[in-house]
Amino acid sequence: MCLKRYSGTDPYEFFGLSLKWTLLWFAVNYAFRIPVLVIGAKIFSHISLPTSMGIGSCFWIGVYAVAYLLDLAPDFHTWTFLGLLIASIALNYAFYWAPFHTDFAEFSSTKHRGSQIGVFYALQRFIGMIGPVVGGFLIATFSYGFVFGIGIIFICASMIPLAFLPKTRVKYEYGFLETFQVMFKKKYKYLTWSMIAYGAENAVGYIIWPIFLYLLFDGKYLDIGIFASLLVVINIILQVIVGRAVDGKYKRKIISFGVHVYSLGWIFKALVDSVLGLFLASTFHGFGAILMSTSVDTMFYEKAADSGHYVDEFTVIREIALIIGRFSIVLVLAFLTIFAPIWIAFILAAFVTLGISMLTKLNIKKEVHSFS
Repeated sequence: MCLKRYSGTDPYEFFGLSLKWTLLWFAVNYAFRIPVLVIGAKIFSHISLPTSMGIGSCFWIGVYAVAYLLDLAPDFHTWTFLGLLIASIALNYAFYWAPFHTDFAEFSSTKHRGSQIGVFYALQRFIGMIGPVVGGFLIATFSYGFVFGIGIIFICASMIPLAFLPKTRVKYEYGFLETFQVMFKKKYKYLTWSMIAYGAENAVGYIIWPIFLYLLFDGKYLDIGIFASLLVVINIILQVIVGRAVDGKYKRKIISFGVHVYSLGWIFKALVDSVLGLFLASTFHGFGAILMSTSVDTMFYEKAADSGHYVDEFTVIREIALIIGRFSIVLVLAFLTIFAPIWIAFILAAFVTLGISMLTKLNIKKEVHSFS
């Protein structure tokens, strides 16, 4: 199970091309992350956010190490190592990403947050494009183990800038059960439901879409890579442009428009049956994704910053809601794909996506920040 990308195809191949077992694997992953997130929030309340992100990075090194061992000897204590992999991913998620979003909400520019997110996502897409090419060359020249080693070196290097970040501290004030009670109260209900929808459609793109491409291109990774790279080049340009547009006063309208374009893109993907049609549908869908995700994430960070000393609670609730959405849809798909074709996931994602627009109804009054 090579986790250099860790998209849906990795466990799909590991579990012998079984879609059912792949979906159940992700369901277990998501279920385990929910309680770990709350426990992690209580822990990073006692340490600074950069320190927590450093700990989370160490767990990601653990993910690489366990994945390499699984790839090296898949029959050696398989379930033990799969359990360690699930735990490492969950701990990385809790200790790195929740503090990262909290820190970003506090320190990103109020006036240029959309542009910053646009550039950040464009860089992610660019690295995502060249990463598989460089990785493929290194694997062919050296070995899988060499690539895993390089990956661990990069993770260690990424921890260096954390030492220079302000030692921001927060206090997570909700108890374990209280967290889930608060999620659906009036203050957070639009955040919760919109993020459940966001997480659900995200899981389809993250898990089902790579598997769909794998089946369409008959497992030919070079063809998949060329196809994906062409899309990334187009999306990088669009990402920067949209990021700047989101900084204007039409953020809510961009979210609504992006959600509908993105939803329609899922329908187009379900209907196409040729590579050209798939490319056109994917380009259209990618445009909708950029419009939607850039504006949605910008609004999230704005609302998180406005929540003042509840910024960490706001962020943790958002992360849990995302995971609930992902967990729910993979369980539904594990059942549906037993008797329905794989593209049924795209139709379901199209309808779920419309719920993301509920974020525009969220009203968080600006509070005084109390970071120490």
